[in-house]
Amino acid sequence: MASMYYSHQKHDAGLAQAQRLGGMDGMGEFAASVAHEVRQPLAAIALNADAALRWLDHDPPRLDEARAALALVASAGSHASAVLRSVHGLACKAPGSHDHFVADDAVQDLLPLLRAPLQRHAIHLETQLAPGRPLLHADPVQFRQVLLNLLMNAIEALRDTSGRPRTVLLSSQLDGGVQHFSIADNGTGIAPQAAGRLYDALYSSKPDGMGMGLAICRRIVDAHGGRLWHAPGAPHGSVFHFTLPAQ
Repeated sequence: MASMYYSHQKHDAGLAQAQRLGGMDGMGEFAASVAHEVRQPLAAIALNADAALRWLDHDPPRLDEARAALALVASAGSHASAVLRSVHGLACKAPGSHDHFVADDAVQDLLPLLRAPLQRHAIHLETQLAPGRPLLHADPVQFRQVLLNLLMNAIEALRDTSGRPRTVLLSSQLDGGVQHFSIADNGTGIAPQAAGRLYDALYSSKPDGMGMGLAICRRIVDAHGGRLWHAPGAPHGSVFHFTLPAQ
């Protein structure tokens, strides 16, 4: 009898969870969100674990380099775990854990995840962040999710660009009680037929895209009382802008 009661409890909890996620369509979106958000940290884990093994295979072993690579594995693993909790919270519409932190520090945390794709596609990333290290008031994990998604989109937009240096510029400025961030690339830009659906869940203009990155970004920014939008770059590419509360 006790086991039957426990089984009913589990069934009721699972049903409630499914209802919070919005039924089958919501479950599909949740699964796609998880897959999309952990793809980059998992790639960083695999890449740095492989690098650590190669450093250990040296004769003699390059222990300092192996140790540094393993530290990046641990950092990417922690990021993936935090992102999973964040995606679950977004799906259940749970409030984020807002805190005060400096955007510069969050950017530095992300650089190890971006190093490999930047090098692979010969892309130069430049940062011009607001002086004085102003404090953001946001969920730090979700802020990094927004930044990582927008920066990876910029990198992917540059993969087929030729005839000019490939650049991404991450900039920010303080404007009253908000911090305004911009991620600009000099790629091919956004096709007019895709512009109106960019933020729709499960829609992607890329053949291998999952269509979740910008939908997640908008959901996070909206939940913080900010705004996310895009505009054509000058003379090439695209610029994505978003705002978040700042102190």
